[in-house]
Amino acid sequence: MPTNFSTGLRSRGIPVEALSGIGSPTFTNGGVYFVDSGHTNADDNNAGDNPNQPLATLDAAIAKCTANNGDLILVSPGHAETYSAAAALTLDIAGITIIGMGIGNSRPTFTLDTANTADINVTAADVALFNMIFSMNFADIVEVFDLSAAGFRVEKCRFVDTATNMNFVDLIKTTTTDNEADRLNFSNNEVFSPDTGNDGVIEVNGDLDGLVFVNNHIRLGVQNSEAVLSMATGKDVTNCEIVGNLVYRLNTAGDILIDSDTSDNTGIIAHNLIGHGDTAGETPIDADGCRLFENYATAVDTASGYVLPAIDS
Repeated sequence: MPTNFSTGLRSRGIPVEALSGIGSPTFTNGGVYFVDSGHTNADDNNAGDNPNQPLATLDAAIAKCTANNGDLILVSPGHAETYSAAAALTLDIAGITIIGMGIGNSRPTFTLDTANTADINVTAADVALFNMIFSMNFADIVEVFDLSAAGFRVEKCRFVDTATNMNFVDLIKTTTTDNEADRLNFSNNEVFSPDTGNDGVIEVNGDLDGLVFVNNHIRLGVQNSEAVLSMATGKDVTNCEIVGNLVYRLNTAGDILIDSDTSDNTGIIAHNLIGHGDTAGETPIDADGCRLFENYATAVDTASGYVLPAIDS
């Protein structure tokens, strides 16, 4: 039976609080598993329910979990893994929460390298990731997450290139099946990837309901006509919340924050601050059907941002 307390108390039905720097405590009455590649006793053959006998890989911890049981995986500061192939890791157990422990660069780091097909597949619903670093160490990695399940949540993570020309093309790429990736939540993250090979953060390939994209700090390289959030032809986002993001991308043409070609979008896009390079068109947001409130943008270094599109009279 999984250990719910690091002291070794074994019990079911008692909440355990996991403080991880994610901004709020996480409670669970499910199993708690520990991952720490740097521990002298780390081994994927361990039970994983004792921090002094942790598992060596995240994949091994996921395999210990039970679907929709509230299971929690705690990944230790300094933990490191490298993924070098397509589907090198698959998040395939529903309802699990994975929390990286530590602050700043001491957080667990997952590096994608060796092939541009290296990625992480998300195939189970309601998986949450908190407080980790994802590092790109190969050119034009097609996507970090290949998403085909609902309720995926990524919060307080950092996505960064290791060097010039080491980058992702899209950070999250959803399935083409409508509504299969509903309730995607990407919030309070840092995305610093200035390479010109980037397309965007989320590529939405099927209709998506309940998108939350809030309080992210994003810097991407110039890639004209590519938006941070891009909708495939004829696809839309409904009941979305796109609020409070800081975006620095000096594109000189095209939409910057979101690009949709339909009028069936719904939701609120508000209080985003966008630095861009389009002194002519200045169209940072294209999501007909959504309602916009106080989004500020500028293409001039020395100018303060102003409301775009203009306030409706």
